[in-house]
Amino acid sequence: MRRYEYIEHTGDIGIRAYGNSIEELFINAAQGLFEAIADLSTIDATTQIDIEVSAESLEELMVAWLDELNFRHEVEELFLRRVEITEISDNPYRATAVAYGEPVDFAKHVVYTEIKSVTYHQLFVEKAPDNQWVAQVIFDL
Repeated sequence: MRRYEYIEHTGDIGIRAYGNSIEELFINAAQGLFEAIADLSTIDATTQIDIEVSAESLEELMVAWLDELNFRHEVEELFLRRVEITEISDNPYRATAVAYGEPVDFAKHVVYTEIKSVTYHQLFVEKAPDNQWVAQVIFDL
């Protein structure tokens, strides 16, 4: 099973993420975000940060999740490499995780792009007839 794929979108970049579970879907969407930002092979997992987000719907939770990861990357000046989900619930919609990466070092890290925001444009999070989870998210560059 593919984890995610990039989709073309005028002036922006999008991902379609996949997962056999909702947790795997959120992990794969995060990987798509991280790999759009930088070359993960140049990033070590020397730092960990706790992530917690909540929302009113599953779609809003996906946006909050990716937006928080991008926010922490920008504000804490970290390149993130991977995440481990500790919990996802739907009453209320909430996700907690631990993200791993390291402080920004432009002499070491290969940077691809800066993501300004995670948008609601063409957003969906759904369970397909084959029971696989699929999400589509567009990032504003």
